[in-house]
Amino acid sequence: MMNAKTGRSMDLIAHVRQSIADILFTRIGSRVQREPYGSIIPELIDSPMRGEVLAMIITAGVYMALATYEPRINVTNVSVNLNAVANARLNLTIEYEINGQKVAEQITLGGTT
Repeated sequence: MMNAKTGRSMDLIAHVRQSIADILFTRIGSRVQREPYGSIIPELIDSPMRGEVLAMIITAGVYMALATYEPRINVTNVSVNLNAVANARLNLTIEYEINGQKVAEQITLGGTT
């Protein structure tokens, strides 16, 4: 498994982490010869929706994209920090299993810390 930025070898968990970010932040239709690849997350960045509805759509988008494009993992939980969404940030916690090992990833997009 190879790091997309450095070209160096990486372990399985790091490669899955890289893959998750690539899938979630790739706009559907933006890949040549692989148009369905990606998620709806980039489409929701400037969405007028707020609150629980937006959180539910983001959660569904994460489940759908990862179930489709990352077969090495089984997503067990996705949570969206609504306070971060209100501050123009997307802050997700994704819990999944890989080879029987439980992993939790925190992913943040946009805004300031």
